[in-house]
Amino acid sequence: MYCRYAHSVGFSVRKDHHSFWPNSRKIRMKDYVCSKAGFKKGLDLNVKSKYRKANTRTGCPAMIRFSVDQDGEWKVNKCVENHNHELARPEDQHLLRSCRKITEERAFVLKSMTDAGIRTIDAFTYLADEGRDAYNFVQRNRRCKIETGDTNSLIEIFKNRANSDNMFVWEVQYDEEDRLMNFFWADGVGRIDYDCFGDVIIFDTSYRLNKYNLACAPFVGVNNHWQNVLLGVAFLSEETVESFTWLFRTFLRVMGDKHPITIFTDQDQAMSRAIEIAFPQTRHRLCQWHIMKKLPSKVHCYNSNNKVRGLIYKCFSRCDSEEEFESTWTEMLNEGDLHSHVWLKELHRIRNKWSTTYNKTYFNLGILSTQRSESTNNVCHGISKPTSTITECFLGLEKVMKTWRRNEKDEDFKCSQSDVVPLVKSSPILRQAARFYSRKLYSFFEEFLQGVGGMCIAQASTDLSTFFVKTVENIDQPRYWTVNFDDAEGSIECSCGKFGMMGILCSHCLRVVRQIDIINIPPKYLLKRWSGRARKDLYSDRPLSSMVATGIPSDGIGSMIFRNTKLPSSNKQPEESNVHYHLLVVAES
Repeated sequence: MYCRYAHSVGFSVRKDHHSFWPNSRKIRMKDYVCSKAGFKKGLDLNVKSKYRKANTRTGCPAMIRFSVDQDGEWKVNKCVENHNHELARPEDQHLLRSCRKITEERAFVLKSMTDAGIRTIDAFTYLADEGRDAYNFVQRNRRCKIETGDTNSLIEIFKNRANSDNMFVWEVQYDEEDRLMNFFWADGVGRIDYDCFGDVIIFDTSYRLNKYNLACAPFVGVNNHWQNVLLGVAFLSEETVESFTWLFRTFLRVMGDKHPITIFTDQDQAMSRAIEIAFPQTRHRLCQWHIMKKLPSKVHCYNSNNKVRGLIYKCFSRCDSEEEFESTWTEMLNEGDLHSHVWLKELHRIRNKWSTTYNKTYFNLGILSTQRSESTNNVCHGISKPTSTITECFLGLEKVMKTWRRNEKDEDFKCSQSDVVPLVKSSPILRQAARFYSRKLYSFFEEFLQGVGGMCIAQASTDLSTFFVKTVENIDQPRYWTVNFDDAEGSIECSCGKFGMMGILCSHCLRVVRQIDIINIPPKYLLKRWSGRARKDLYSDRPLSSMVATGIPSDGIGSMIFRNTKLPSSNKQPEESNVHYHLLVVAES
């Protein structure tokens, strides 16, 4: 009874004290408390542990006490309803530990399936789908596919999604012969995710759907828990400048004309040209992994000369200034006699797209490759078969997207219901970071803080505005960083550019902070996109964008708009061609 009540309110229940009648095992008194009652016992610092469990206790007073007479009749003696913590939201109440249970019917089905040799994950998936009435859904869509064909079937699903989600947007593009070429769609959650976490996006087209050889082109972002979020997806029939330009302009318009700060792609000329046209304000970064993969076949001495290989690696991500990059690059050319190497000359020409040295002032999450997007493609490989239709691939992607969002909600719930235990409890900075950051980002911050032990102040100016920090582990060839501190502005900046790229203070800055006895991190260095409640914090001091608040695209044509565009003829440049838009459907809010 108390568990049902707790479930409806939004907290979990834990058993507490009890007593028995003399000389019997009959319950005389029983207490049930909120799961956050009491406090966690102090840790034994002498015992090393690889994992520190989050602290869920807040000393919550909520409880109920039952007394039981000799005949087994239960009565309430005491009931405290007040809580001193945030209660779970209705959509998260199923995650409460004391509320998790499985019905006898489902337990029987689960046992029967596992006994028959079906994998546990497949059995769980079946139960989840069955719980959402998936059978009727699949049958309805299967009839639709048989009656109208694959393309029209997908468009019908788009329309149905738009009816249930007034922020769902889709667009299709036809060629001059009215053959359907490209699809793009984004739902309401993806558009809100872009509003919050669209500063850096990863775009990759390396996976192709087998049946039609369509390129699957997901737009992937990174949320405050360092998890992938799917912002939108496209299916492209050809990877040309025209197709990419149409897609990027469509994406930008759907997302309220908000340009990302950085976009990561592979080394594709058509994609690069389209980004210059559609995203002129965005920093284009190339995947380092793809470039490194080409090095053994492009540079003849890469495998045989260790010094050349080490200098190339240094140029990618270990040079702290443009001067250091150029001197390292010259040394590499001299060492391998590569001055006339055509491929390296072209690589040097576009160095601002792949070297971290030239991107320290652009927020990029510290990402070096498109592997986050390629992990999406690995998932696509699991849902796509040689006979899969585009409709089936779309439904499979939706399923993956729901799994990602469920994992994100689970992490949001954990952040709201538990506190991170700092490695050093007496550290004010760690306590501040543990309260502010999400659990994953706090682990990054703590990792940076641990690096402080390997740093020392080599020199400091008399006014304590400039510090030279060096490593202590390599005494013969230590690395140096310059940290500038402005006491009046409360600002600190390091030559490594970690904060500018990732939004977290580096170990060099933290070493200086410790040196000058700053107790707390200045608020300007706590980015809200990394907080445990990022969406709430981001929208607390600014209104929702017009796209998110009303679901109306920036062009103002209704709450949802679906377009059919004609590809321009091949002899025209995308920016010069006359592209006509035809309104197909305007869905009411």
